[in-house]
Amino acid sequence: MILGLRMWRLLVGIVVMFSLSFTPGLAEATSLQLDPMSLSFPSSHLGYVLSLYDCGGRTCAALRSTIDAASSWNVVHTPGQMNKDFHLVSWGTFSSSYSTINVHFANAQNGWIYGTVPAPVTPNTTNPNWVSRLWSTHDGGKTWRQIRLGPLSITSGVIQMATHGAWTYLFGGSYENGHAYVLATHSNADQWTKDSNAPMLVPAGGSELEGQFSFIGSSGWLVAGNDRGFTASLRLSNDGSWRAWSGPSFEDFGASFSPITAVTSKVLLAVGQSAGFVIPPASTVPPDWNNSASWLFISYDAGATFKPLRELSSSYQRGYYAVPGLPAAPVPGTILLQRATNSRLQLIRSTNWGKNWKVVLNRSVSQVVFASRSTGFAIVQSESNRTHSALFHTSDAGGHWQVVSV
Repeated sequence: MILGLRMWRLLVGIVVMFSLSFTPGLAEATSLQLDPMSLSFPSSHLGYVLSLYDCGGRTCAALRSTIDAASSWNVVHTPGQMNKDFHLVSWGTFSSSYSTINVHFANAQNGWIYGTVPAPVTPNTTNPNWVSRLWSTHDGGKTWRQIRLGPLSITSGVIQMATHGAWTYLFGGSYENGHAYVLATHSNADQWTKDSNAPMLVPAGGSELEGQFSFIGSSGWLVAGNDRGFTASLRLSNDGSWRAWSGPSFEDFGASFSPITAVTSKVLLAVGQSAGFVIPPASTVPPDWNNSASWLFISYDAGATFKPLRELSSSYQRGYYAVPGLPAAPVPGTILLQRATNSRLQLIRSTNWGKNWKVVLNRSVSQVVFASRSTGFAIVQSESNRTHSALFHTSDAGGHWQVVSV
């Protein structure tokens, strides 16, 4: 079964010798062993890594930036309130909660941190108490401010962020009113406005809501949903707003949510798998669909229709798992996916549109970012300890990966 980021992210860090937190005044020469949580690379050379680490048995956050494609790193301050929030939980508690924390930068000045953080326990909350937060900076991380989610109608939090041209978009929702929204702002401000009138819902059951933007050239797409199916699909219109789109046609088969990847302005890729809620499915489904087979689907008409391209597996036990950035197609014909074996998850790669596959990382990944056709980064499970993660880099479109020190 295709599962999302929140079920597979490995949110535990490497124990370090220093009990420090990132606050103004911290010596920037401090060296820490960090556990990467989220990546953002506005370009092939400029990037950011948000990490967690053990600080005296509590949880602390760290943000690093690079301007030379991960050859060297600089300390970037994190929001003071976020640091206080993380200090509320012991080291390792965050990883057991299926919570997430993410970073997104539009450029060197404008960035956001969003996700779930601990909050003080009250008589009306659980222990630990997890809340959704959004912070922004417009001076490269020197100062941060919290953006209130209530006025934006996304009290359940930001699901995904992306930048395209001068605009930054976020997708989020509210389980209180049962709706999801796309909001937009010029990247140098936080003047968030609703950017779509298309009806979007949050799932009524199943796993948590997920969503993913995909852009290429002047074209853009958004799909959202969970393991029971799609709940929203939008396309970027010529006037820069988001309009309703019929969505990937394999959605009509009763497919689980799956991100789509733009190879060109016309060619899109997606991995589809039956969610088991449409029985019997349409007569046009590919073979073995009723048995939860995974198929690679392709569109040659910018998403108007999708066709089955390759069968990937015959059952969910050897399924393909959706994480941010996958499937990836850094160059036409080259595809990267994460698949499950009987013992582990693997990152696999094809250079001939899925006819043949090669294992390029025999480990689980929780995020993949390609900043150019050749340059990519990934958060990868540690080989020696599967509860830790590390940053990996590729310079040949995913053919070979090397660990990078943060």
